[in-house]
Amino acid sequence: MPDPTPARPDAAITRRNVLSAAVGVGASFAVPRVLRADPAPAPAPALPTRPFGRTGRTVTVFGLGCFYVGAAADDDAGVAIVARALERGCTYFDTAPSYVRGLSERRVGLALAGRRDRVFLATKTLERDGTAARRELEQSLTRLKTDHVDLLQVHCVRDAAELDRILSDRGPLAAILRAKEEGLVRFVGVTGHRDPAVMKAALERWSWDSILMPLSPVDVHKQSFVDGTLPAAVTAGVARVAMKVFAAGRALAGPSALPAEDCLRFAYGLDISTAAVGCATPEEVDVAARVAAEAKPLDPERRRALLEAGKAVSAAGVEWWKG
Repeated sequence: MPDPTPARPDAAITRRNVLSAAVGVGASFAVPRVLRADPAPAPAPALPTRPFGRTGRTVTVFGLGCFYVGAAADDDAGVAIVARALERGCTYFDTAPSYVRGLSERRVGLALAGRRDRVFLATKTLERDGTAARRELEQSLTRLKTDHVDLLQVHCVRDAAELDRILSDRGPLAAILRAKEEGLVRFVGVTGHRDPAVMKAALERWSWDSILMPLSPVDVHKQSFVDGTLPAAVTAGVARVAMKVFAAGRALAGPSALPAEDCLRFAYGLDISTAAVGCATPEEVDVAARVAAEAKPLDPERRRALLEAGKAVSAAGVEWWKG
């Protein structure tokens, strides 16, 4: 089943052209890079950690979203992104079999060889049938070169009917719980991009360990997960994972472009466990990790200005995944 919400090619091109300027001097976000024997990056401050809900685990507030690991030019370039995140102290890695036809998972597996026990590894399933979900999990474990994942997420829940299928006896949740009993999965999560009310309902209907949702200064202006789902997740005590913190890169483009570092500070400043930040180069990892390590939340005036600027970005219709 194809992923209904991958980064669109035009969005990726926009990201590659503008993200370095949006972040500021010294960043080289998405600049084409040939893998070479670079010197190790300078020592950086330790990344802050937070509890991952009620699981008893802790993770770094900067997590690596691994779509762009699969979209990198080759294996070396993809592995280099993960390696830099490990060097910077990142412990949360989020991938999916649907990220570039399994390339992301395979490259994450290559990069984590010999270091698997240092990280919290999350992947997903788009399958809505239990048998298919089990088969996909086994394929993911092979690509990731591991005997278990820390978190398996039922991905991209779009409406109430789909939630019913997921929770049915023949749906993926039942199969995932059997896999959990076998030790193939430690925790079970849910993700959604489209409708915050559906995700709130998911939290009310089953006791998930985590929820992954879009949280950005753009999100608050249309079908807001910040306002419509995050408070319910906090109350439920589940781990909260932010995604699309740059609105899939589109918040950083055009005449109303938002500062990337402020988008990161906005996400890190929410009541979340971690933010899965999509990084296309090791230099992007450096910026996302540095901002997390600085732990400087937006002051109220700057936050208000950022949200106001996000209104113009939202009006441009960049959040195509919300339908």
